[in-house]
Amino acid sequence: MTNCGGSPWADLPEEIMEAIGSRIDHPINVLNFRSVCRSWRSAVRTPDFHHPIPPIEVRLPYPGDVDGVLVPSTMCFVEFRPPPIPNGDSTFAVAGGWPVKIEEASHGKLQLVDPISNLKHRYSPTQYGSAEFRTVQISSSFCLTDRDGFAAFEVNKVVVFPHSANPLPQQQSVTVIAIFHKGRIGYWRNGDEDWTPLDDRNFDYDDIIIHRGRYHVVDRFGELSVIDSSLKFVEPCSAPQLLDGGGSGQKNLVESGRDLYLVDRYLDGRRRNWKDVEDAIASSFHPIRRFVGTGRGRGWHPRAVDFRVYKLDEEMGEWVEANSLGGDDTVFVLTPGCCFSAPAAHIAGGDRDCIYYSDDDVDVCREPLSTDSIRVFHMEDRSIKKMISLPREFRAES
Repeated sequence: MTNCGGSPWADLPEEIMEAIGSRIDHPINVLNFRSVCRSWRSAVRTPDFHHPIPPIEVRLPYPGDVDGVLVPSTMCFVEFRPPPIPNGDSTFAVAGGWPVKIEEASHGKLQLVDPISNLKHRYSPTQYGSAEFRTVQISSSFCLTDRDGFAAFEVNKVVVFPHSANPLPQQQSVTVIAIFHKGRIGYWRNGDEDWTPLDDRNFDYDDIIIHRGRYHVVDRFGELSVIDSSLKFVEPCSAPQLLDGGGSGQKNLVESGRDLYLVDRYLDGRRRNWKDVEDAIASSFHPIRRFVGTGRGRGWHPRAVDFRVYKLDEEMGEWVEANSLGGDDTVFVLTPGCCFSAPAAHIAGGDRDCIYYSDDDVDVCREPLSTDSIRVFHMEDRSIKKMISLPREFRAES
């Protein structure tokens, strides 16, 4: 009995399944293949998530000015499917799902963490390859750390250039683009002594995303620009405009289908700028580590009080306010390293047309947050609520 719910896929010849399995090169896709049914699971081996990954060394931006590490992570969507009831319906019922991040832990090994709270999961990556789970890769993301695993100081977003189907670049060809120092943008190529600024006039950049193979960057005022293949800015693809949130809100870019959205987060206080950071460093006994380590709490990060969402009209070159997230069946998930959309029906809890996020920066020293740090903004009534408890299968270790 293959336990595939009567599907003819379970009866494929063994040599065909082995041939398919041998062409799957990403561990997450191997997990997804193994989760189909018993016969598919026996066709390929469990991927090795404990094999050390060679570090990709980079130079960290000032004030670090030391060698660091480019840390890759894979964002996945995991659904929990309870086994079929004996003598009942043989099809799987989906109990709900949740995004999961597989990231590098100590010594190059991998671990599962919640992408919003950064709490470590109770399961290992290989346990998600069982028949009870369906694992689908969403995207890849990166962060910069020092050699001790601490997040690089005030590096807000990292992407690798150029965009490639291979999520892990090679050391000799790596080029990193990052937003750092509360709004500066620059790049570093393998062998460079220092980072090169991409824009030495605008220090208000908020987010960068790869959309349709192009690098899109947005600043605090909603102006969207594109970085070309020569690492130069081309003409802005949206007109400069002061959105209702102004330059004090937080802007995030989210791709949904083939469309690009801007999420404008209204805050209850002023955001820090780089001068605030430099002043705090100057007054700290241990400038960088002490400053970073005390950066948690309400006085540190202003809280979101409202959201506005805009869809890019590429023909007109402007943002158009959206009343829904590309349809009532879509949700947005905002995390420091990667913002993405997902089908609402696959998210545990069943909330639709909403935004999942946290007010706290989970990448400060890669410290975990409490499980109640996740918030949900509902587009319909514009309410903000705490995330309800996740199913046991997706609860992280606290």
